[in-house]
Amino acid sequence: MSIRRRESKKAKGGYVYEVFITYKENGITQHYTKRGFTTRKEAEYHETLIKAEIQENGKIRKVVDKTLNEVFDEFIAVGGIQYQENTLYNSKKDKHYFQDTLGILPIAFIDYKTLQQYFNGRIHEGIETNKNIRKTLNRVLNYAVRAEYIKDNPIRYVIVKGEDRQKEKTILAEKDFDTLLLALEERRDFRYDAYAAAIRIGYYTGLRISEVASLEKSDFDFITNEIIIDKKLIFKGLKKEEYYASHEMKSKKSKAIIPMPDILKRYMIEWFKENPYDKVICDIEGYYINPTCLSNEVKAIAKGLGIHFNFHMLRHTYSTNLVAHNVDIKTAQELMRHSNFNTTLSLYTHVGSEHKKQVVNDVFSATCVENVLNLNEEKYRLH
Repeated sequence: MSIRRRESKKAKGGYVYEVFITYKENGITQHYTKRGFTTRKEAEYHETLIKAEIQENGKIRKVVDKTLNEVFDEFIAVGGIQYQENTLYNSKKDKHYFQDTLGILPIAFIDYKTLQQYFNGRIHEGIETNKNIRKTLNRVLNYAVRAEYIKDNPIRYVIVKGEDRQKEKTILAEKDFDTLLLALEERRDFRYDAYAAAIRIGYYTGLRISEVASLEKSDFDFITNEIIIDKKLIFKGLKKEEYYASHEMKSKKSKAIIPMPDILKRYMIEWFKENPYDKVICDIEGYYINPTCLSNEVKAIAKGLGIHFNFHMLRHTYSTNLVAHNVDIKTAQELMRHSNFNTTLSLYTHVGSEHKKQVVNDVFSATCVENVLNLNEEKYRLH
């Protein structure tokens, strides 16, 4: 019998039920025991689950006495090898959101209900932050499955909501672009000239800030008017002397040779004369510039000018300009280097409000209305 009744002074009825199972794991006899069930039905249910696990896996997964925080640290040290440095850095930043709540719970107790309740409590926080936390937890729980600490990753069932806190204005107007560049160049400082170069590159190519920051002069071909994009800067958590360019890009599509607009070419030729280093974006000593510092400093200067700015706006501006000038979707995908066609397609379904107003005015212009009225009057005269 695999279910036994045992006397217990603490139990209400004076006894409890115990599940006792003998099985073989790799030819070696093993014993499994768990007692404390108040009814035979509870014991039978547990017995069914254990036997099913033995049938499926040939063994019983041992309960691991580790917290989520401990498994997280183990994931970073052992299981993070498949992820890029920036991904692991962002995961470490996300930990503080859950280390004092979910983090202190045993990994075996992290189930769907626990996770859903945690995210339900964050429904008034930013949706993008919540999505990032979910991604981090997903990585850690996937590692826990591989390490056989848990059988399944429950976060795949969790629904994440939150407030959309993204700024409505994500496009840098041309006049603000010119104003910002002028303010940087008027400082007559090599570092700020490098900032201006970075902003020009971002505006005219749509490159991500880590890609711009890693560029070298050899990536620019002034004969074919092309730029080679095949690396990004790794800098988070490192000293400036330790920054390096990595060829592990966001996706295969991220590596590409893109066209260089004539207006950017003319500027880069002059900047290369001023900049004596092989790095395109660097400080006066020739070191790579921290992209976060670059973005934050320019953001502060822009704020003083009454301009809303962050570097990623330049990529949005570039994509919006493609849409506004009726660039076909396939070409836009190649220029934006999107690995997913749907990402590019979404650009065409989220056109800016000003562009929408222009379209409506073009369709229902006064001239159009007058033509319709004149046509109707002509019909009435004929009848």
